[in-house]
Amino acid sequence: MCQGFLCSALSARGLQPILAVNGERSWSILQEKDAPRLAIINLRLPELNGIEICKRLRARHDTFYTYLLLLVPNSYRLDHLLALESGADDCLVKPFNQDELGARLAIADRILNIDGRLTEINGRWRTMLDTLPFGVATVDERGTLKRVNTTFARQMGLSHPQQLLGQSLDQVLRKQIDVHGVLEQISWAESFDNVEVEWRAPQAKARTVRLWGRPLPHNGEAVYELIVQDAF
Repeated sequence: MCQGFLCSALSARGLQPILAVNGERSWSILQEKDAPRLAIINLRLPELNGIEICKRLRARHDTFYTYLLLLVPNSYRLDHLLALESGADDCLVKPFNQDELGARLAIADRILNIDGRLTEINGRWRTMLDTLPFGVATVDERGTLKRVNTTFARQMGLSHPQQLLGQSLDQVLRKQIDVHGVLEQISWAESFDNVEVEWRAPQAKARTVRLWGRPLPHNGEAVYELIVQDAF
C-alpha cells in the first residue's frame, strides 16, 4: 500500500519511479550507470536493509550525489539517528500524507539542483584546467595526488590524469626530477616560486622545468597545489 501511494504521488509530480521489491534489488538499481538521483528506501527491507544500503552508497564517493530519503516505521529518535549516521539525508515516518511527502520532495529537489549546478561548475573548471599549457596538481595532507590536469599527466609520461590519482606526489616527482637537493629545501607548508629543476623523460633528452607551489585553504580534500611549466 505504501509503495502504491508513493508511486502515485511521484508520478503526479512528473517523476518516473522505479520499483524494487527488496534491498538487494534496490542496491542493484543504485549501482546502474543511470541510477536514480533520488532514492526513497524503507528502513526494513528483505535481504538488505535501508541502513546498509545507505552505508554502501556513501562509501562509494560518487562524482554525483544521490539523495536518500529513508522511511522509518516509527518516530523513535534512535531510528532517526541511525538512519542519518548511515548516510540518509532525511527520514519520513510512516504513515505519512501528501503534504509531508511533498515537503520532503521539495527539500530533495533543492539539494539536487544545487548539486547539479556545482557539478556543472566543476565540469567547466575541469575543461579549463585541461586546456592550460602547464601542469597542475593538488595533494592532500599525506602528499597523495587528488587532482591533476592532462598537461601534468603528459609531463609525467602518461596519457590520462586518472593514472596518477592516489599516488604519492613525492614518488612521482622523484622519477622525473634530477633533484640535487631542491625538493628537500622546499617546505610543502609554504609557497615557493620559479624553482628550476632538470626534468628527465623516458627515452628523451633532459630539459629544464620551473616549479611553483602554494598551500590551499583547507577544504577537506586538497591542501597544496603544484604547477609545472616547461622553461622555453
